[in-house]
Amino acid sequence: MKFKPVNKIANMEDISSEIIMRRNSILYDLESLFNLYGYDQIETPIIEETELFIRKSGGELSNKLYSFIEPGGVNVSLRPEFTSSLARVANKKIKGNNNLRFCYSGPVFRYSEPGDKYGEKSRQYTQFGAELFGSKSIHSDAEILALSLKGLEKIGINNPKVCLFNMKIVNDLLSFFNISDRCKFFLIKNVYEIKNLPKKNIIAKAKSIGIIKDKKNDKNINSSQKDLIIGHIGRRSKIEIKNRIKIQKTLIDEKNTFLLALGFIKKIYKISGTQKVALRKFTKLLQTYNLKFKNHINYFENLFSALDIQEINTSNIIIDFGLSKSIAYYNGIIFDIFPNTKSNESLVTGGRYDDLNIILGYSNTLPALGFAYNIDLITSLVKSRNFNKKEKIFKQSQSNNIKKIIKDSNLARESGIRSFVEYTN
Repeated sequence: MKFKPVNKIANMEDISSEIIMRRNSILYDLESLFNLYGYDQIETPIIEETELFIRKSGGELSNKLYSFIEPGGVNVSLRPEFTSSLARVANKKIKGNNNLRFCYSGPVFRYSEPGDKYGEKSRQYTQFGAELFGSKSIHSDAEILALSLKGLEKIGINNPKVCLFNMKIVNDLLSFFNISDRCKFFLIKNVYEIKNLPKKNIIAKAKSIGIIKDKKNDKNINSSQKDLIIGHIGRRSKIEIKNRIKIQKTLIDEKNTFLLALGFIKKIYKISGTQKVALRKFTKLLQTYNLKFKNHINYFENLFSALDIQEINTSNIIIDFGLSKSIAYYNGIIFDIFPNTKSNESLVTGGRYDDLNIILGYSNTLPALGFAYNIDLITSLVKSRNFNKKEKIFKQSQSNNIKKIIKDSNLARESGIRSFVEYTN
């Protein structure tokens, strides 16, 4: 029987020894630096119950998971990230008001359909990151951001572009508009479309998923609801139907209210610039709407002061009010770091997620924030690592002494020189 070769799975990579050497060198430098800052290295399982990742992401990662039923009958997934697992570990170790600091490294797995934004990229990649649990201090925000930058500097990436924002601002601002939580989530989740597409496209999308309705249709809907209550109601009581209608109304925003919030948030998402420029634009917009959010302006001022204390050059930091994350649990600072101003693929992504503990089912709140490096992208950029290039190759032949060759090869290794023997058949 002739067997066909078993091919490599699409978008999975065979990694060369040269890349592995570079990657390991980068990881060693990062681990050494983070240890100096009190971050303990930790490993978590590569396979976890699928529910752990679904809860954390609100289902946003569900179509990217490599999920299967293990032999014991449990629905499990290859990890798409580390944060949820580390939150579980932190809950077991945290005591009182102590801070916990962890760093980690390893492969993560995310599926992408061909044609997706990341459809041509590897579905397995390496992350290195850090998480700080137990602190709400502005100085913990500054430490995490500063450490991510110092790590890049350590491995030879200098003067990167930093974009940051605070997700609490958008949540607080939208609370001034009479819109449902569902509508608020829609406006936060669709940042890219809101920034770049005309209003009519956003409205059409909102209508298509039932976020808003026209007043013209209200009468028809109300009359049909009344007919339903008066007429045949099946097994449900009139009170049950009235309560259901009341709930439905709370889930749907009037078009005019939605448009007001959309117009405002569209302007917010376009604010970007250095600290001085961005905050000036933000203040001006708030004055136009007669809104007062001095505390949010103070946040950025305090953060930049804390970064100065960490001896971070803030000239390359951009406050981007249109910065967004694909996962919705972030509720404080978020940031992305790019190798330069022209790149649109980030080396580092991070943020604060104080509510994740509750989402994962724990009874206590646990302030937390962290970040992860895209090690594979960093490895492709950092090509000049100082390796020991010395190498001796011993060749076996019929005439030479194999015992002496192996002895000489061992002596070379003891001297720190890579060596091996090429044997003849």
